[in-house]
Amino acid sequence: MSILKQFFSYYAPYRGLFLLDFSCAILSGLLELGFPMAVALFVDHLLPAQDWGLIVAAAVGLLVIYLVNTGLMAVVTYWGHMLGINIETEMRRRAFDHVQKLSFSFFDNNKTGHLVAKLTKNLEEVGEVAHHGPEDVFLAVMTFIGAFALMMTVNVHLALVTGAIVPIVAWATTHYGREMTDNFRTLFGRVGAFNARIE
Repeated sequence: MSILKQFFSYYAPYRGLFLLDFSCAILSGLLELGFPMAVALFVDHLLPAQDWGLIVAAAVGLLVIYLVNTGLMAVVTYWGHMLGINIETEMRRRAFDHVQKLSFSFFDNNKTGHLVAKLTKNLEEVGEVAHHGPEDVFLAVMTFIGAFALMMTVNVHLALVTGAIVPIVAWATTHYGREMTDNFRTLFGRVGAFNARIE
């Protein structure tokens, strides 16, 4: 079984929680895309017309959209972290079960401090990825495509200039993200060495 397939198998018992978190994140992303356009219509068309009944109704509508978006983000924050914690807990349980079945010679050749660091801090990071990973990737792509399409309808030249910056930002994110990963690995190694010294 591939690593990704094995990783996604942890979502199976929490399918309902994942669908709730993911759908709320998508709806929130769509509302965040539409909100600036709605405000632009409000400022450019409704305010100059001075139809105060329609202006108040539109303002209330925008407030409702904002409150709905806040509610969706609350669901994503709370239940999304609950999903990550559940997956992290299950991974830890399986990892500890596996470690307890290993022979004494394994523990003679491996420092317990390093094992503890891997079973705690490393799995905490995996839990964060379990919560943020799939939805962040999907939302980033959806938001980029949606925002670019909306910008094209407003001003083609500015949209193309903005789009030209994307490869540079993607390279910088990948490059510095890789460096950050290396730094985290070094840090976790030091934590393991510290635990081993305490042991």
